[in-house]
Amino acid sequence: MGQAGMLYREIRFVIGAELTECYVLIDATGDAPLGVQGWHHKTFPASKSVQNIMEMWADGKIEEPVMWPQDAP
Repeated sequence: MGQAGMLYREIRFVIGAELTECYVLIDATGDAPLGVQGWHHKTFPASKSVQNIMEMWADGKIEEPVMWPQDAP
């Protein structure tokens, strides 16, 4: 174990009538554990706009995307 890191490569939003889905592509570097690299997904109610979701993420009000379940768009 030693050096590990991650990079947010891409963020995609799918906006539906009832849900807003967020997909985040994460690249892992070094000794990052399995399950870090790849697409991570979280679903929000349609009442949350993309701006609301990004602000909550920046303010630490939702967990980091690396903790979300893995699922590709």
